[in-house]
Amino acid sequence: MLSQQRKDMMAILKREVVPYLRSYQFNGSFPHFRRLQSNQIDLVTFQFNRHGGSFIIVLAQAPATGIQTYWGEQITPQKMTAQDVDIEARRRLGSHTPYEDGIWFSYESAQSEQDYMRVAQQVIVAFAKYKSDWNV
Repeated sequence: MLSQQRKDMMAILKREVVPYLRSYQFNGSFPHFRRLQSNQIDLVTFQFNRHGGSFIIVLAQAPATGIQTYWGEQITPQKMTAQDVDIEARRRLGSHTPYEDGIWFSYESAQSEQDYMRVAQQVIVAFAKYKSDWNV
């Protein structure tokens, strides 16, 4: 069961950050987004800390035709998420290698809509700052 705090954070992300992703032609629904291009698929997934209070954004790219997992499952471009991609081909927003931690966005102390809005703005600023890293 999701905490009210996480529900509030997700609502603000959907309202504020998802339109930003859509402006870059990303489709999908929260927490998984994809942008199909002629030669690749760009993937963005919001991954929440299971202990609450924070989340990270996972970025990946995959072939435009989809991928086959090591156990043989074929994943189509329309169903693919960043977690489906091999760890070597993904990273977290703010990192430059698959093994760096990236930026954790904390909403643990949020008590008002303004607090959640500040976190959403941090996400948009990070997307803009690392724009070349997620290939837009």
